[in-house]
Amino acid sequence: MIGRFAAGTPAGVVARRALAWLIGMGGALAIFAGFVIFLGKDPVAVIVATVKGAFGSPLGISRTIGRSIPLLLLSAGLIPAFRARFWNIGLNGCMLMGAVGATGVALYVPTGTSELTGLLMFVGAVVCGAVWALIPGLLRLQFQTPEIIVSLLLNYVAQRIVDFLVFSAWKNPAGRGFPGTANFEQTLWLSRWDVTKLVLPSWLPLPDGWGPPLQVWMRGLGNSNIHTGLAVAVIGVIAIWLMMNRTIWGLRIDIAGQGARASRYLGLSTGWVIVLVSVIGGGFAGIAGWSEVAGLNHRLEAGISQELGYTAILVVALGALRPGLTAGASVLVAGLLIGGSQLQVQFSLPVAMAGVLLWAILYGVMNAQNLAERWARPGTRTPAVPAAPDPGTPGVATVVAEKD
Repeated sequence: MIGRFAAGTPAGVVARRALAWLIGMGGALAIFAGFVIFLGKDPVAVIVATVKGAFGSPLGISRTIGRSIPLLLLSAGLIPAFRARFWNIGLNGCMLMGAVGATGVALYVPTGTSELTGLLMFVGAVVCGAVWALIPGLLRLQFQTPEIIVSLLLNYVAQRIVDFLVFSAWKNPAGRGFPGTANFEQTLWLSRWDVTKLVLPSWLPLPDGWGPPLQVWMRGLGNSNIHTGLAVAVIGVIAIWLMMNRTIWGLRIDIAGQGARASRYLGLSTGWVIVLVSVIGGGFAGIAGWSEVAGLNHRLEAGISQELGYTAILVVALGALRPGLTAGASVLVAGLLIGGSQLQVQFSLPVAMAGVLLWAILYGVMNAQNLAERWARPGTRTPAVPAAPDPGTPGVATVVAEKD
């Protein structure tokens, strides 16, 4: 029995990885519990309330999925850039500029049909987001300017542009003094998924008695926050997975991430890689801005980004830069953000406690990955170089003679 979990065996590797994740996540929860106890609250009750607020009701699930749509798009756009070691943290500004591009088309571009206008809104968001992301990329190529500083500062520039538009240039004159543009025409809104009209198919393999309660639960979602942008986000994540795992472009991006020496050795220019990942990241962030203004708010507002561009960095770190894991991390983080909003109401805790829980989880994941890598080959050591045999040793002379 013990031999099955010995070092180096498949069961032993799995057991050690499970132990590493148990230690890492246990440490994360312990850190969060320490903060909660310091504030005089029950940590178990706080965590249970967070989970219930996100996934314990139809309304909570609807809000969680709605919040995960921009996170899916932003994090998917970050994966190629971070795997190429191009540290663009300016997707918050790209999302804002994408929202500006979509709003400008919706308000000021006369077209004959709503379908054409909706398509132009999408294209305008992608172009604005991609162009904004190209700025730190081109500066990196031409002047070796650190993209972290440039992209971070561009976030504030984009926010000031949005403020100018919603408070002045594009402000709705009929808005009673509130900042924001006029609402889009309803034909330009992304359709929301009214699950109350869905009927469970008879062939769905559900246990006996589960059908009617599930149908009632679905009706509780009502006309939810889930809109067409979810389908676009899922397609985007699949596209990133295919590009990174099934195309030569993904291979070249990964090679560029190994460093300049590896790229030069293989004859690969990293310049076009930086341009490519910049366009991809900015374009996806622009789509995220489009999904917010066309799917939920139906106009441009000052706080449209909700700082989700920074949250996406946490998401890709939790997902280990893998599209599938990143998609799951997007839903998890969205749920914690939604559930964390209940802490202020139920426990009089600051809303920032949800952020403390998120960063504690990230800390736990990093520790778990580090332990899993260190324990991947437990007990293995660099083999010592054997000493040369003595020709006078019995048997050695015979072997040498046979080789001759």
